[in-house]
Amino acid sequence: MKKCSDLPITKVLINRGWKLAEENQWRMSKDEWIVVFDTSNWIEVGSINSSRIFDVPVPSEGLEVWTANLIEHLCRTDDLLEK
Repeated sequence: MKKCSDLPITKVLINRGWKLAEENQWRMSKDEWIVVFDTSNWIEVGSINSSRIFDVPVPSEGLEVWTANLIEHLCRTDDLLEK
């Protein structure tokens, strides 16, 4: 698998304020939200409160924005459930 920074979804997430983790090239975060690109074609979506909310497939070409919307929706929903 390519490096996380080479994937088109990464560029979409960076444009939305996500940051690549310095200590782990396969991890990104935004505020308390976390995504980890595993060694297959999946993205583990989580937060500080819930380490693994859901697994999302690495998107096919053209579905990067839709997938970013899904990731952020899952994270916002988890935030509401944690309150």
